[in-house]
Amino acid sequence: MSDKNQNQEVAPELHPKNGEITFIMPSTNAIGALKNAGTGRKLTVSYKEKSEWISEIGIPVECFFLGFKEASDAKGNPYFMAKLHDGVKAFIAAQTVLIQALMNTKMGQGVRITCTGSTKTTGGNDIPLFDVDELEINLFENADEG
Repeated sequence: MSDKNQNQEVAPELHPKNGEITFIMPSTNAIGALKNAGTGRKLTVSYKEKSEWISEIGIPVECFFLGFKEASDAKGNPYFMAKLHDGVKAFIAAQTVLIQALMNTKMGQGVRITCTGSTKTTGGNDIPLFDVDELEINLFENADEG
């Protein structure tokens, strides 16, 4: 291959080929039903901030642990976020105490998370404290058992 061909950028290609897109158009009955449909589970993921946890001290949150997501802060330092789902909505949380409690938890494990209070850092920041209990259910093992 010549240097000329190596330096040439490959043009982006539309998929499906040639830019052809096929839609299945809903009927007017289906559109009417859509406008009147109720809502189910929320698919938007939210971030549960420390202020939310602290405002709910003593209120247990039962959810499935769905693993960790690695992220970076503004300085490029890595940290982890826990992915959780409470049956109604998906959310992530990155509070250090909570992440440490979940470190050895199996994927899909049911957990009960209760904010038990908070402590102040030397800089004056609130740090939520948690009790994390493993529930006797795992999404991938025994969720369908009665």
